[in-house]
Amino acid sequence: MNQKNILKGISLVLGFMALQACESDFTETGSDIIGGGNFDIESYNVKDIKAYNQAYGAVDGSRLGEVPFGYLDNGLFGATSNDLVVQLANSTSVVGDIGDNVKVDSVYVYVPYFSQFDKVDNKVNYYKLKNVYGEGSIDLKVYQNNYHLMDVDLTDGSASKFYTDQTGALIDKNKINTQLNTATQSSQNSNFTFTNREIVIYKTDKDGNPVKDPNTGDNQIKERLIPGMWLDLNKNYFEKFITDNKAKLSEANGFSDLFKGLYLKTEGNGSKGAAGLLDLAKGKIVVIFKVDKKTKGEDGKEVITRERKEITLNLSGNTIGTKKFSVNMFSTLLDGTYQSEVANANKVQGDESLYLKGGQGSLAVIDLLKSNNLEELKALKKEEALLNEAYLTIYVDKERMQGQPIPERLFLYDYDNSIALSDFANDAVSTSQYIKQGYNGIFVKEDKENKKEGYYYKFKITDHIRGLLKSKNDVSPKLALTVANNFAVGGYVNQKLKNEINNEPTNVNVVPAYAVSCPVGVVLHGTNTTLDNKKMKLEIFYTKAKK
Repeated sequence: MNQKNILKGISLVLGFMALQACESDFTETGSDIIGGGNFDIESYNVKDIKAYNQAYGAVDGSRLGEVPFGYLDNGLFGATSNDLVVQLANSTSVVGDIGDNVKVDSVYVYVPYFSQFDKVDNKVNYYKLKNVYGEGSIDLKVYQNNYHLMDVDLTDGSASKFYTDQTGALIDKNKINTQLNTATQSSQNSNFTFTNREIVIYKTDKDGNPVKDPNTGDNQIKERLIPGMWLDLNKNYFEKFITDNKAKLSEANGFSDLFKGLYLKTEGNGSKGAAGLLDLAKGKIVVIFKVDKKTKGEDGKEVITRERKEITLNLSGNTIGTKKFSVNMFSTLLDGTYQSEVANANKVQGDESLYLKGGQGSLAVIDLLKSNNLEELKALKKEEALLNEAYLTIYVDKERMQGQPIPERLFLYDYDNSIALSDFANDAVSTSQYIKQGYNGIFVKEDKENKKEGYYYKFKITDHIRGLLKSKNDVSPKLALTVANNFAVGGYVNQKLKNEINNEPTNVNVVPAYAVSCPVGVVLHGTNTTLDNKKMKLEIFYTKAKK
């Protein structure tokens, strides 16, 4: 395209509306924009684009809106154990007098996954799990955490930070060394799996026996729960805990004050493992026990009967401002090739392959329109172009990712300023499956039946590019690309890096929480790949006056 002919006279076209692409695979080549009359629709591929790898290392793993959990051998990236410390939420409810002769019937912890109803099969509800990767199992051990997680950093009064590489130093050595998830079913410990089947709780009588339906003879259902982590915990451990602390437990917040929380430690068990997100805000620990109840009979003598009690303790859901929160910590055995590629990033010419990894991982930095003193940007601005659309497309390295889980989404943001792009912030296009669907970044699958290309991500960055063209200053901040989940919880939040990254004009000391929460990685074709049809590309659509 001759840049001197871009959009001359377009200032006459006032009120022309930009297309809002709402489908996960965007409108082909701007075909839904109406031209005709004295105007044509044209496109332009930006030439000045460079991307390279950047590791970011340990990061604050506390208070994540999307809470990852599990162990996963992620092939090209190595294997990661994602440990989790979760506290009990404060509660003003009072258990009351515990009573004597405590006998615990059962203790369980339940934390739902993010899911969507799928089908009913043989009277059982099944769901599609969201943001769960891998089909293997993990070795899960649960302990009582005995390290106090302070909510405030006493040195400066800011929110406390707990970095993802501190598992051994802070948590592991301070745990109470009694495993709590010792149920006979290995699916609750040494072979824990993410299951998509609902959890059914049945009614019981005062003695704990199932209550039968008089018509069918089936056990009566008390509650149906969406799929989640269900662990039966050590009854004897909690029986002793309650007996030893009866006075304190009868006070408001007594349990959460004494019980610092659970420490979920994950390891490999020979399989590839699995990892996903937990909805901690809806998680709970339930303790069911019996105690002696003393009353007086008609003759005035003391009568002792057994009373059944149930305590429900909600887990902290990382609500902003709460003093109770969760902490994620990672132990990673990194793949040697991945480490070498990221460590030797080509920041001058760009990298052939881009390695995005979640957790304590890496991202890709993207330079747009900055070469030769921003020559291309200045040329575009001189044309006073009326921009309709701008899309950034990034291709997955299909061969190298073969057999590996692929992130559902990527996240693109302003790296220099550590803020979301205006396209993300202003996007209100959402469906039941995806939010921010106009901004997009959703993985596009291959459709062989309809001969449709896949294995790429696409972002609408029209507002960002329009801002660069309209700015009175010739500036183009670097962008960054990270892995992400589905933006399911909360908005854009940054997590503090343990070690800041050297950068111009200012060093970078945070990364998006979306990246920290995503358990997997992906290899992308970069801007320096030899495969021209797989290079990262920025395509601009505009309206041009006919000569």
